[in-house]
Amino acid sequence: MNCSLFIKGISAAAATIICGYFGTQYLGRNIMYVISGAIAGTGITAFMVDRITGQNEIDQVMLRRPRPLNRPTSCRGCKYYHGISYNGSPLICSVHPKGIEGAKCPDWQGFQLSKEGAIT
Repeated sequence: MNCSLFIKGISAAAATIICGYFGTQYLGRNIMYVISGAIAGTGITAFMVDRITGQNEIDQVMLRRPRPLNRPTSCRGCKYYHGISYNGSPLICSVHPKGIEGAKCPDWQGFQLSKEGAIT
């Protein structure tokens, strides 16, 4: 059953309140403290497992994403630079996918601020 964390927490709190009310009338106070503690512990455990599982999924996504390449000095500050390798083939920029031969790129363009303040 795939329930949200909020529903699990509400369910654990409701079960604790119900057991606390009915249990003290029929079973005794000490037994009900144990049962309530067990229910609260189950809720906390479910919360922690959900958090750990979510973090592991994030870590797996981060490990699978493409790694950036070392930026050539002629590409620093250029708006066309991409610098990620796909299946072993580097994509340096949109104008020169394999990079440039010389030390200065003839198509280099920096970022500019528009009138609204956005980078173009």
